[in-house]
Amino acid sequence: MSKLINFLYQVVCYRLVCLVTKQGSRTFFFNSFDGRLFSGNIAVMFDGLVKKFPNGHFIVWLLDDVQQKELLKKYPEVKISFVKQRTIGFLRGLAKAKYWLMDVNFPERLTPQKNGKFIQLWHGTPLKHIAADLPEDNEYRAKTLKESKNWDYFISNAISDNWIYRQAFNLDDSHIIPSGLPRNDFLVAERENTVLKMQLQEGLKLPQNRLNILYAPTFRDDESQFKLAIDLEQFEKVLGDKFNLILRLHPHVAKTFKLSNDYSHVIDASSYPDIQELFLVADMLITDYSSVFFDYSLLNRPILFYAYDFDKFKDNLRGFYYDYQRFVPGPIVYKRADLLAAIPAVLKQNGQVIEQFARDHNANYQDNAVTRIIKQIGWE
Repeated sequence: MSKLINFLYQVVCYRLVCLVTKQGSRTFFFNSFDGRLFSGNIAVMFDGLVKKFPNGHFIVWLLDDVQQKELLKKYPEVKISFVKQRTIGFLRGLAKAKYWLMDVNFPERLTPQKNGKFIQLWHGTPLKHIAADLPEDNEYRAKTLKESKNWDYFISNAISDNWIYRQAFNLDDSHIIPSGLPRNDFLVAERENTVLKMQLQEGLKLPQNRLNILYAPTFRDDESQFKLAIDLEQFEKVLGDKFNLILRLHPHVAKTFKLSNDYSHVIDASSYPDIQELFLVADMLITDYSSVFFDYSLLNRPILFYAYDFDKFKDNLRGFYYDYQRFVPGPIVYKRADLLAAIPAVLKQNGQVIEQFARDHNANYQDNAVTRIIKQIGWE
């Protein structure tokens, strides 16, 4: 029954709404993480387009009332409409908008009206396999390939990684804009801003006399119950007098994790709105196969890769686009017992390796991504 209802809503209802809804020439529809969080690439493009077209109409799929109020407060003079899923208002917003900007999957039956443009900003640079490179029986694989046919533009982090998007989404270069990710314009602009870093650290209530380590692991497809791979008790004993540990867990598992009050030098920042601000606070990153290290490399700060399940992930779960052990710009630790001892040495890491990686895989290392996207799409 749900399939029939979806068909009626996405095809029949939407097409009827399109017949009676005029498309606006400067009307934009934004979908940021399906309304869960208005942040990242979408939020940055929203800001850029509001400044470019202050008289435009901006339609946001945003379910959280608190976030709605914050957005209206930040842009008091801008015409912003909010819509909810499974409503006629949602379909009317899609029909009215000439430009759709999304960062996640979207039902393939829903497409812009004639002359409309669908801009897919995605949500990170893939190291692990996605879309067409997943096993053939993976439902997500088939869905994404159908959706990608609707995209007029796909925003890439750098031309050197365009081959991934051609392969994974069956796109040709005419649909790919290798501008760099809009959210990373912040890191480029503020990477030397020590005052802002200190202010953000104070907002997180982190002691100023310690270095900050950000731990941001990826999601494991076979992980029915999340288990933190760092021994927090040992961290407190061994490194707690010199370091703060900031946890940034994947959205799929963050809600199931509860941090004990026993760890005074550890905070859970999984729900913090802007991970780019956490990057700026962090003096060092620990990750595994997550795409966060592409972004973080723009700061030219140490990165440690904690690949405790490397063989399993490579052979049985996702697999990689690059030779992981040769590709990542930092040392790799495979055993839990070796992790804490490796941290002090990583802080002395050669910055030239990370800087070159950042230049190779982030087009906005020197150029503003938002400006390039606006120009290439013709919003001038």
